[in-house]
Amino acid sequence: MRDILLSGTTSAGGAVTVNAESAVFGLLYAIQLIDGTFDDGVDITLTCENANMSIPLLVQANFNSDQMVYPRVVQALNTDGTALLTHTLPVLAGVPKMVIAQGGSAKTGGCILYVLVDYQ
Repeated sequence: MRDILLSGTTSAGGAVTVNAESAVFGLLYAIQLIDGTFDDGVDITLTCENANMSIPLLVQANFNSDQMVYPRVVQALNTDGTALLTHTLPVLAGVPKMVIAQGGSAKTGGCILYVLVDYQ
C-alpha cells in the first residue's frame, strides 16, 4: 500500500487546488480527510487526471472533522455495460488532484490517499 498526501493553504477566496507530484497506477482503498484549520462547511473534490479523462474519486460537501472514507464505484457487466448492484475500488491511472472550496481564507488541510499498487 502507498499513501499520497495532498495538502495546501487556501487563497483569500477559500479555495485551493493541489496536484500530486507524480502519476500513480493502482486501486484507491481509502481516503483520510484532514480538516486542519479549514472553516466548517469545507467542500472537497478528488479526481485522478490523465490525458484522456478526469476520473472522479470523491466529492464530499461540508466535511467538518477528520475522517476516513472508503469510496467505491458501481461495477458493470462486461457484455453490455449494465450497472450491477455490486461495488469495487476506483482505479487510479494518472495524477491525483484535490480541489477545496469554502475552506476559509489562508486555512490549511487536505487528505491522504491510500492506494493499493502492484510492485512486480
